[in-house]
Amino acid sequence: MKRIIKLCLLSVFFAPALVMAHGPSRVLLVEEIEINATPDKIWSVIGDYCSIKDWHPTVTDCTADRGNEPDSLRVITLEGGEQIREILAKHKPDNFMIQHYMEDGQKLEAYPITTHGLTITISDNGKGGSTLKWKGAFYRSFQGPTPPHELSDEYATEKLTVFYKAGLENIKKLSE
Repeated sequence: MKRIIKLCLLSVFFAPALVMAHGPSRVLLVEEIEINATPDKIWSVIGDYCSIKDWHPTVTDCTADRGNEPDSLRVITLEGGEQIREILAKHKPDNFMIQHYMEDGQKLEAYPITTHGLTITISDNGKGGSTLKWKGAFYRSFQGPTPPHELSDEYATEKLTVFYKAGLENIKKLSE
């Protein structure tokens, strides 16, 4: 009986340490914009997997090894020269949807993240225009429980929000 009591007491002391020992949590980020254009018009701007170099103001180049085919590896070059490798998961022109994710194992200077999956969709908003939605999820690169600000979830969210919004605003400008 004393042994059971000791084990219970030990578990009370070690449980908080175990809870704090896990790595970062997944962060979800959603941005959207209303565009005074049809989904077809917007798709003509963004529908090609490598068209990001034409519509995103901070992307200077893009190559894709298999075009719009699933598992196509896309390499985008950001201002400043950093490259991000992404893999196309789904490309559905009939549904106005592109889904892709960052290749595992990258360490980025521009964004303090290790994974990033995202989906861009276009839907008719019922008011003669469209809603363009950019939804992403990521894990920060710092694995410990208390990251410095420049490696925190909040900082990564701020940086990616700026990236998403810049792309959405420019797509709106190019589509209207």
